[in-house]
Amino acid sequence: MKNFTSFHEHLNNSCYVSKKQLLILIALCLSVLGYSQTFQELDNNNNTLEFNIISATEVEVKDYISGGTDIDIPSTVDNPNDGITYNITSIGVLAFLNNALTSVVLPNSISSINTGAFQGNSLTSITIPDGVTLIANNAFFNNQIANLIIPNSVTNIGNNAFQGNSIQNLSLGNGLTTIGNNAFLNNPIPNLTIPSSVTSIGSGAFISPTLACVISESTTPPTINTAPGSPADTFSSIRGNIDLSIPSGTANDYATASWTGFNSVSEGLTGTFVVDNIEYQINPSPFNEVTVTDYNTAGGTVVNIPETVTSACTTFTVTDIGNSAFQNKGLTALTLPNTLEYIGVNAFFINNLTSVTIPDSVITIDDIAFAQNNNLTNLVLGSNLVSLGGASFRFTALTTVTIPASVTNIGVVAFGGLSTITDVFCEGSVPPTIGVGAGNADTFNDPRGNIHLHIPAGTMGAYVTDPGALWTGFNPVSEDALSIADFELENTVKVITSEGVINVIANNNAELQQFEVYELTGKRLATGQTNQIKTNGFAKGIYILKLDFDKGTVVKKVVVN
Repeated sequence: MKNFTSFHEHLNNSCYVSKKQLLILIALCLSVLGYSQTFQELDNNNNTLEFNIISATEVEVKDYISGGTDIDIPSTVDNPNDGITYNITSIGVLAFLNNALTSVVLPNSISSINTGAFQGNSLTSITIPDGVTLIANNAFFNNQIANLIIPNSVTNIGNNAFQGNSIQNLSLGNGLTTIGNNAFLNNPIPNLTIPSSVTSIGSGAFISPTLACVISESTTPPTINTAPGSPADTFSSIRGNIDLSIPSGTANDYATASWTGFNSVSEGLTGTFVVDNIEYQINPSPFNEVTVTDYNTAGGTVVNIPETVTSACTTFTVTDIGNSAFQNKGLTALTLPNTLEYIGVNAFFINNLTSVTIPDSVITIDDIAFAQNNNLTNLVLGSNLVSLGGASFRFTALTTVTIPASVTNIGVVAFGGLSTITDVFCEGSVPPTIGVGAGNADTFNDPRGNIHLHIPAGTMGAYVTDPGALWTGFNPVSEDALSIADFELENTVKVITSEGVINVIANNNAELQQFEVYELTGKRLATGQTNQIKTNGFAKGIYILKLDFDKGTVVKKVVVN
């Protein structure tokens, strides 16, 4: 019996194992069959799409069945056959080939756009979602896309991916490594920046008659195709029309890697360049700012320094005028940009300027910057100026000087030399530090007793009578029209000039009690109580406007045209 029982138990166990194995095999087979199944469902615009199951949780868009020309693909889809909700992670091969599509919305769930997915449609724009890593061959071949941003997630753009579109603005992501053959062939791209992540660019990738500027950010030149003719060469025979900008110190490496034949090659982080007779030095940091370093007098005696300047595909902001940049150049007129922050030593020393307006952006005017401009009679200093260097305006013909409230320091002999100054207007309630003493130790370098000092109301002690006060010896000293009001009040009062009138607007319910208009010389021209000040009888120029409110006094500079 024991032996029989053992045998029976052994038989039962054997049968049980066989059934279990069979069930596992059946489940596996059903699973595999399930993953290969396709089903149809609607997108967000009620277009019928076919989906292909590629894993237990994912599907790809396999085909376009019917509907309109505007596609909006959801991030998930319910399979009516098994009741499972799948993530849509891929656009399949030739899924929307030649369907006359005019717009497509792609979900953030997708990671790949496969071969020919949207080839031969009429798309004018497309947003590639973050998370897409692959844009395969011919993915958007022959559409009408005008602007394109490739996100940082994309690592590979395949052959012919965007060939035959209308792309004018192209931004390539910082994760991109490979750009295939003819990827952007025949697109009207004027400017191209190749991220430092790119290691390989195929033949014909950027052939376009409009391409004029290429910036390559990598210190290791990407591999490109250099075979002659079109489309074998990455840039074709039009290299002679392209300016190339590359990182500092990489010119030899790029030349060795066959990045040759370009119209110009500029190491983008260093060096100088000339535009309109003005020489610029690229600042070491940030590299998109420049300093003016020299001027060729072939450009004439009237100079207009721009806010921005472009060289080798990069647009730079002009922030500094370097030492001696315009020294002794015979200038008669000058316009400074509103981006300027610093004017260097001797920058405009010995010229024939008659008028200078310093933009509000300027913080520092260094030593001797405008000295010996003997015809200079009109000077406007910007409202953010902090420091005036020694002899900065020495030997000029200025009669009136207005010092903004922002100025904290004025160097020795900054003004004077020709004994022409009659009035100095100081706008700050805190007196700037100035040089005192005889001769060249003094900021004004002239007998102060011949100069009328105008200071804010209530500041006589700080400027003149307190122990250690530096602004002594002026005659007379008056707390007059240029007194500075409470800071908050000044920032709520706006002055708007239009043809024939100055409009005064107070945004804090302040009531204007009286206005006074002064020339820069200190001469009063008009007074009244209206918020609309008529200027028909004023000459063109800059005036000082004193506004007395019930809450305080505000002084503004206004320009009458």
